[in-house]
Amino acid sequence: MTISESLMGDPNEREVVAPFYNTSDESDIVSQLARLLNGLFAVHEAQRMDRNFRGQTIAAVIFKGKLLGEAEALYPQITKRFQGAGFTPLMERRGKSDILLALQGTITAAQVNTRRWVHALLLFLTIITTTLSGAQFQNISLNAISREVQRGNLGYLWQAFVAGAPFAFTLLLILGVHEMGHYLAARRHGVAVTLPYFIPFPLIGILGTLGAVIFIKSPLTNRKALFDVGISGPLAGFVVALIAFVIGLFLTPSSRPNMAFVSLFGSERLGMPILLQVLGDVLRPDVTNLARFVSRQPVALAAWFGMLLTVLNLLPIGQLDGGHVMYTLFGKVAWQIAMITFFAMIMLGLTVFPSLLFFALLAAMTGLRHPPPGNDITELNRTRKIIGYGTIVLFFLIGTLTPFSIGF
Repeated sequence: MTISESLMGDPNEREVVAPFYNTSDESDIVSQLARLLNGLFAVHEAQRMDRNFRGQTIAAVIFKGKLLGEAEALYPQITKRFQGAGFTPLMERRGKSDILLALQGTITAAQVNTRRWVHALLLFLTIITTTLSGAQFQNISLNAISREVQRGNLGYLWQAFVAGAPFAFTLLLILGVHEMGHYLAARRHGVAVTLPYFIPFPLIGILGTLGAVIFIKSPLTNRKALFDVGISGPLAGFVVALIAFVIGLFLTPSSRPNMAFVSLFGSERLGMPILLQVLGDVLRPDVTNLARFVSRQPVALAAWFGMLLTVLNLLPIGQLDGGHVMYTLFGKVAWQIAMITFFAMIMLGLTVFPSLLFFALLAAMTGLRHPPPGNDITELNRTRKIIGYGTIVLFFLIGTLTPFSIGF
């Protein structure tokens, strides 16, 4: 998952509108910025609009006119000129007019200070929690581990580690590749971005982690960059999860029931997405109960969880990966889609899948509306659109309304 931090702010934040300024007046900031647009943007109207951003008032100027060329080529030039004056440009098209908003302040890659020890520590803790969860799936309880360690039987601790390692390694590989997909795509587009933060789940239970996240520290230049950064993680993680699931189908499952599932849900039954069910039917027709097989095979189970996390990240809301993709495909219409999805998550969380309430809360905390990229004029090319629509189809192929069946 990626979360953007930029100068854009919330589209609903309060605006303080200052009096109209004539661009022929060379003494004010409006005229100074207008001069920087010579040869790039034909200014028809200009207006000073100071904005409230995080409790501070910053200078802002709106220009209405026409770009003198392609937005993708001109936006970097406008950005370079405006940054010299201490401003960041944002562009969009309204009807036949191009709108350019100049916001005081800049964000650069030099402002990203990553404490690598924090990332390493979180990863280390997540390895521990996911390995212990994996051991529980192999019917090695925390109480048993604690009891044997107190008796001085450290060999049992190693046994628990070995039992939980396949699940932990597979799951963390999926999460790691997912986040590095985001990271590499961001770096390819010159976007300032942090390394992944893995999130250990202190209450050892069903998973041992709440996933991972990276933070984008500089504005995304256009929809293409936003799309590439948003889509690269889920697709990369999906490929690894798919491969892991196929491998898991040919590994030997435990002969004993997964008591972690039995204690939590009353059975080992998992909701099988369409794609995984088809793979199971084709590759392992001898397996009569695929859900039970997956729940007892740690690699296949970790891949199943990887698919579930991919689906949750692809929810078309806020700054989840799906929110990035939906905005690049549909623009501000994605805001309405996000609101509908949010309320649907609340309803499904209260009736079908309680964990959706957590993701609804996370989406609300990061903002239901997705901030626009700096250049919101340049649209996706055909290839990206095909991949984007294909990802929507993928969402339904690997998603299920009932991941866990309760009350059997």
